[in-house]
Amino acid sequence: MQRDRLIRWFYLSMRWLTGQTFQRYFRLQVEGLEHWPQQGAAIICPKHQRWEDVPIVGLTFPRPLYYVAKVELFHSLASRKLCEALGGIPLDRRCPQATLSTFRTLLTLLHRREQLVLFPEGTYVPGEVGPGKHRFIQLLLRLQKHLPEKKLPFLPLGISYLPEPPGYQVRVRLGPPCQAARPEEAAALTGEIMAAIERLQR
Repeated sequence: MQRDRLIRWFYLSMRWLTGQTFQRYFRLQVEGLEHWPQQGAAIICPKHQRWEDVPIVGLTFPRPLYYVAKVELFHSLASRKLCEALGGIPLDRRCPQATLSTFRTLLTLLHRREQLVLFPEGTYVPGEVGPGKHRFIQLLLRLQKHLPEKKLPFLPLGISYLPEPPGYQVRVRLGPPCQAARPEEAAALTGEIMAAIERLQR
């Protein structure tokens, strides 16, 4: 519990510091926060096109978030400690045992009604909306039966960068939640999320 408090303090401190510096060049315009559940577990699914997406998502929502990130970011000790302190959760799709460990962590976080960030494209896709990866979403749907909320809300998030010297005007648009009851619906749910993200990018 002490470790969780330290992580939360570090996250909020870094969020404040980022807000003081980052937003001089990336000025946020946020729409659709009425769709965001301020309390309770949720999966935030943003468009992914550049590294700045990560701090922009963090600045959009006032509570600490946990980010599903590729395991390569956790290989060195310094990088791993920083990622963990900022709410990073390693995912290695090539190693089932590591994935099981990750999902134990995810289940604990969701039971605590924390909110996760999952970039459904899985990598940078600039200029267009790429296909979503449904396997991870399928595993999240399997976790639902262990949670008080039997249907997790998956929140599509569009992020658009509009050049405005000396930086960018960043339009962040949150859509209504997408949900599914069964793991077998993961592919359809992923398609629904990606279609919503595409609409939010316009």
